[in-house]
Amino acid sequence: MESPVPELTTFGAVLRHALELEAATSSFYESAVESLEPDGSATLARELAAQHANRHRLLERTRQQKLNEVVLEPISGLDGRRYVFDATPAPRDAVLVRAVALEAVAEKFYGESSVVAEALLTEAAKTFRKLAEENARNAGRLREVGAGH
Repeated sequence: MESPVPELTTFGAVLRHALELEAATSSFYESAVESLEPDGSATLARELAAQHANRHRLLERTRQQKLNEVVLEPISGLDGRRYVFDATPAPRDAVLVRAVALEAVAEKFYGESSVVAEALLTEAAKTFRKLAEENARNAGRLREVGAGH
């Protein structure tokens, strides 16, 4: 089941979508551990579940500490249809494909959101750029594991 199309018209809505994306992705990787072989792919899924849980906490802290004044700022230029994701548990043969798709959506979302955030808050833009870069690295690692199977 895909996520609903987010309406990204305020910076608060962008943060809400980011928090939902991180929580869902962490849960996806936690469920994937059970269906993967206890080799590198299960280890990587466990690592990525923890990474996305940490990212959720980082975004929550950022929202609470630094962004209260800008969450209602109107934004434009983000099309929520581009950031719909599917984090439902996948059968074993589809886990890596779905994981790569999740990382790709997150990379696109954070990369494009960082451009919008730059005008509002430099700190948020830096955080989003960092998360997009992590997603690109994660997708590469997942592709390597998939190529080995």
